[in-house]
Amino acid sequence: MRLPDVSFTDVIKAVDQLPPDQLRQLREYIQQREQQIELKAGTLNMDELLEGLEEMRAGLTDEEFREIERAMNEEYIEPLDKDQ
Repeated sequence: MRLPDVSFTDVIKAVDQLPPDQLRQLREYIQQREQQIELKAGTLNMDELLEGLEEMRAGLTDEEFREIERAMNEEYIEPLDKDQ
């Protein structure tokens, strides 16, 4: 796919014009995109992974799940030492 001739600076300027709700949507989109992982055949049991994900999500609304996901990504805490 060919991207339009828009500079990064133009993108930043456009983002600066977004209202808060669209800015939040953009942030969520970028976070989801950054978290996409490329799964390679033979590296894990996909059935077990999908089953585990379903169990984790059971009973949660989409908003509750997004809230948990946001909280998990808000702050990274360094371990006390290298062995932890």
